[in-house]
Amino acid sequence: MSLLNQHFTNVFARHATRPALGCLGASFSYVELQARVAAIVLQLRAKGLAAGDRVGLHLSRGPDYIAALLACLHEGLCFVPLEPDFPLERLQGIADDAQLHWVLQDEQAQRWLSPSLRLKPGLAVMPEHQNLDDQLPAYMMFTSGSTGKPKGVVIDRAALSNFLSAATRRIGSGPDTRWLFTTTPAFDISLLEMLGPLWVGGYVEVVCAPANKDPVALLELLDSRPDLNTLQATPAFWRMLLKAGWQGRDGMVALCGGEALDPTLATRLAASVGQLWNCYGPTEATVWSMMARVEVPLTDQGVLLSQSLDGYCHWVLDENSQNVGPGSEGELCIEGASLAQGYWQRDGLTARAFISWQGRRLYRTGDRVLRIADDEFRYLGRRDDQVKLRGFRIELGEIEATLRHIQGVQDAAVRLVGEGDDACLVGYVETCGKVAPGRLQIRRALQLSLPHYMIPHRILMIDALPKTPSGKIDRKRLPEPV
Repeated sequence: MSLLNQHFTNVFARHATRPALGCLGASFSYVELQARVAAIVLQLRAKGLAAGDRVGLHLSRGPDYIAALLACLHEGLCFVPLEPDFPLERLQGIADDAQLHWVLQDEQAQRWLSPSLRLKPGLAVMPEHQNLDDQLPAYMMFTSGSTGKPKGVVIDRAALSNFLSAATRRIGSGPDTRWLFTTTPAFDISLLEMLGPLWVGGYVEVVCAPANKDPVALLELLDSRPDLNTLQATPAFWRMLLKAGWQGRDGMVALCGGEALDPTLATRLAASVGQLWNCYGPTEATVWSMMARVEVPLTDQGVLLSQSLDGYCHWVLDENSQNVGPGSEGELCIEGASLAQGYWQRDGLTARAFISWQGRRLYRTGDRVLRIADDEFRYLGRRDDQVKLRGFRIELGEIEATLRHIQGVQDAAVRLVGEGDDACLVGYVETCGKVAPGRLQIRRALQLSLPHYMIPHRILMIDALPKTPSGKIDRKRLPEPV
């Protein structure tokens, strides 16, 4: 039996009668969850699926999603999340690209992808495990590509095991952990929400659509369920929750990642929860590679990336591929047991992103950082987030961070609009509170810390920045300045 399956088997046996997951007021024990997983396993076997085959998960948010995911892991199948809210053309394109053997769907499916396999209801006794290789792919996560075509990141079973073990150990998860599953399965951090609690005998509460994207509905759930004690979200989602009036919860373990955590949000959030963890990691390194507890008051360094998880190591390479010391900048690269196998059928892209360096296999993140000390870095922005205006090299992330630091600014985004002599920076600002700053106040605040060429030529005040399904700012949907 593979290490991944052996671990889950032991946990399910040890915590058989304890609640494993809940949804919309219903609760299911580990025994009941296993019986549902078994029924799906038998259905998959009836279709002749073999270890290594690829299966799409085009399922609504609910207990069956987690059961189907566990069934795929049990059988050594590579699951591919297919978010129902995504455009049908994109989903079918992913299904075709991944060469899926079947797409699992449920009764709630409004659209059908090919080749479709509808899950049947029912429970069963779990059949015996197969002898599986932990180097088999566990899942394939499709992320946006610079060419406009999504690329599949292939993560093997050993990488997933290493991450789940390291992450749950870092934040102290255990049988008393009661975690909210709110993130779209198309964003890999959702795997920690679904599998992390079950890895340690805890409990996962499935937040169904559309409540998982509605801060008011989520507030109502939190108010009615004081037992829920762990929540993971992007900075944009945390800001939205606070803006909706969330007062925090003593003892809550809050994880924040997916985008840079700015000092203003970190200070406010840390004061509202029991523990705040700043998480960093690309999909290509299996969810998170660094998880550090945020302590307040913050130092002058702000919120740093630090504390590599077990099985990970981080390097900073300059343009000559030399490892830099403290006080120097470069590209953050990751080494470790949880690196992806590569990109699905994209050998050229894999060769550029996963490099051999001094006998080590590294993933080039594309993130620029300043090395502060060993295993401690300050995020400076994306290598590809740099623009040039009037001969000046400008990091848009630096302007955005400065905007968010202004009192009354909830969130912000900056983009370069136009070309040549007509090119200019445009800032998009979402405010909060009764005393929101005006454009003039914002401009004056920026002038205190940014050079003139980094001050946006135009500042647009908008009610809410558009978000992607994973909770990040959707820059493609920022309105065009009139």
